[in-house]
Amino acid sequence: MEIEASPATLRDALEVLWALYPGIRDRVLAEHGQIREHVNVFVGNEDVRHTGGLATPLPAAAEISIVPAITGG
Repeated sequence: MEIEASPATLRDALEVLWALYPGIRDRVLAEHGQIREHVNVFVGNEDVRHTGGLATPLPAAAEISIVPAITGG
């Protein structure tokens, strides 16, 4: 999905997403407000766990990917 806003950080972009789709928030964030352990979020090709988490700055036209971990056996 493409958003019209120009968010400065990942948190800002996700707030726009959650305003449109409120149910997604609890699937991405844990109770303490951080990204869930088994959810991977990328800005471009960079895992946000290594770039500042929700405070990760967003360049213009950034692509955000939210990827749940897949396990099984």
